[in-house]
Amino acid sequence: MQKYAIVQHVTRFFWLPPTVTRQPPTSVWRLAKLWLFALAFGAGLTAMGWADEPGGSHLMAVLLLFHVVDDIIQGVRHRWPAALAAVTLLWGASRLTSTALPGSLDEAWAQTVAAAVGVTLGITASAAITWIPERRPRRPVQSHAPEPGGGSSR
Repeated sequence: MQKYAIVQHVTRFFWLPPTVTRQPPTSVWRLAKLWLFALAFGAGLTAMGWADEPGGSHLMAVLLLFHVVDDIIQGVRHRWPAALAAVTLLWGASRLTSTALPGSLDEAWAQTVAAAVGVTLGITASAAITWIPERRPRRPVQSHAPEPGGGSSR
């Protein structure tokens, strides 16, 4: 009996049952607080010199990943495309920014700035995708044909 409960929890993580209502997307205020906290956290760790291992930039990315996983667990609409877009933009923007930054910056600060750009774009993409309205199923078109068994008007 216990085995089936675990299977149901794992299945619910990936596919919500049709009877379950979706949770509303994360509020803009909460996303803004998360974004500011992630930037301050990463910059603070870099300023204190703790940017070597695991690094402020990595911990900023982990905060974004916690947000994405939280949206997935809560069952927010469009959660999987939002997670994919957030992680892709986090990785891509961080890589692109780190290669575009000048060599005059310290390596730890360059990684932190690159991660800040990635986290900013990741949170923005995740929020934008989860705020897209859910598509409602179309109503079946009602036929103007007479009911079966009834006489034809011709």
